Amino acid sequence: MLVLQRGLPTPSVTRSDTTGESNESIGYPTTLPIQLSTLNKGESSERTMRVPAMGTPTVIDLFATWCTPCQTQMDALSTVYEQYNDQVTFVSVTNERIGGTLSRADIKSWWSKHDGEWSVGLDSEARLMSILGARGLPYLVITNASGEIQWKDAGVTSVQTLQHELDAVLSGSGSETEDGWIWFKWA
Repeated sequence: MLVLQRGLPTPSVTRSDTTGESNESIGYPTTLPIQLSTLNKGESSERTMRVPAMGTPTVIDLFATWCTPCQTQMDALSTVYEQYNDQVTFVSVTNERIGGTLSRADIKSWWSKHDGEWSVGLDSEARLMSILGARGLPYLVITNASGEIQWKDAGVTSVQTLQHELDAVLSGSGSETEDGWIWFKWA
């Protein structure tokens, strides 16, 4: 049985070591929000970003540079970003490890080639992927301004679907009641 309470359920994440400590107790968050280091197009220094952003709806895109469907997803994201970037925060997050055959410059180059104009988060430990319950890439999530998950999708999502879901979040058509249930108002 699935109960929607304060958004979709978040999987519990535990560290498999001999101490039996949970990720939360060793400093890894198991719920949103989390802090990620970012690579921003054209910036020379690394910074951090809260995911999801506070006070604004957030589109979270999980991707990898080796993922062919992620390249296709970038087309839709770029189109939607142009329409909504003044109302919504966008962040794409890769769990690829920097070093060896992949550098920050490689990610920046891929990002530029695919018209990415928003922040890129680095999450080599795949904490965000685990928190969101993503089992593959690409994976999209939209949160409301309070950081509550309003929508998730695995695989390539169309421009129309993204627009529809963002319009619903921006118009407040999904609302939470005192008991934590989410009810949707149909226009």
